Amino acid sequence: MRIGRNEKCPCKSGKKFKNCCINDPKYTETQLNNGIPRKYMSEFALHTYSSQVTIVSPKLLENVDVSNASYHIYMINKIKRLSFVENSIKVLDTHVEIQIKHGGTLIDKIEIIEIPLHDDIVSYEFESDKILVMKDGYGGGLKADILWLYSTFSNEELVCEVLYVGQSFGKKGDRDALLRLKSHETLQKILVDILYEDINYEVAITLWEFTPRLIALIDGRNGFLVSAKEDKQHFEKVLSAPNINIDNQIINVTEAALINYFKPKYNDKFKNNFPDITHKGYTFYYNYDYNAIAVELDPSCVNIKIHSEHTGYSQFSPVEYLLNSEEKRKSMFNL
Repeated sequence: MRIGRNEKCPCKSGKKFKNCCINDPKYTETQLNNGIPRKYMSEFALHTYSSQVTIVSPKLLENVDVSNASYHIYMINKIKRLSFVENSIKVLDTHVEIQIKHGGTLIDKIEIIEIPLHDDIVSYEFESDKILVMKDGYGGGLKADILWLYSTFSNEELVCEVLYVGQSFGKKGDRDALLRLKSHETLQKILVDILYEDINYEVAITLWEFTPRLIALIDGRNGFLVSAKEDKQHFEKVLSAPNINIDNQIINVTEAALINYFKPKYNDKFKNNFPDITHKGYTFYYNYDYNAIAVELDPSCVNIKIHSEHTGYSQFSPVEYLLNSEEKRKSMFNL
């Protein structure tokens, strides 16, 4: 059997071979494709990264600020049910302490979060087990949702299991996509399923804005397959292409890569067939002979840790897909 270091491990763990069973005696006969030289001295990849992230309860989707963000992708996540502990507000000299319990009928833990005092706020009270009301001395104030408070002030990451990945087609200032998501059939099914299966869990939505860019890696140390003339032509062709800006095609690629990586429980398409050379949405990247596609998420900015039944995720290991099998072409990331 021949397998690339960056291909899926034959043990079917979902991890790359190099991060899983590469040193397992069971696979000592496996031949690595380390000897394949790069096709070009200059290799290119499409890289999309999450430039803005929000986490919100499904009930509060209409309250999401869309004035300065274009949320292109959403994830429906399963989290431990969070609720305020009744009568747990303590106003101290420098901050307010509030207790949050994890779970419903079975409480895993009770966590204390600290909210810095604000000069204008004179009182704090719970409107419900999910909403904190902070009032000023002028008849005004604000309401804060428990998810926002947790993601902003907790010292612990909130564990999120990715159940579904989809497109929100958001534009700055456009709330219609979020309103459509609120009534989405899959979201409604997941809400019912979670409520029926285990009252100790609930649903949270993460919204992701992505920014694309071109990655180039140049390595001429060990030679490459094409001639110097062909390498130069490829270099000039890629750099003469239109500037990379977020569009439906890039959103499609990003969505498909994330679905294939996480293989969420409620997704059907793209779980096992990405990238697909016959898919019209990827034609540009094959025409310009890109080496790979990489998608990078930063869940830490909303204090969450994401995973699925299939795999985990580390923000230091972006999702990477070769556009050709590593048997045919060496990964640009494998130096």
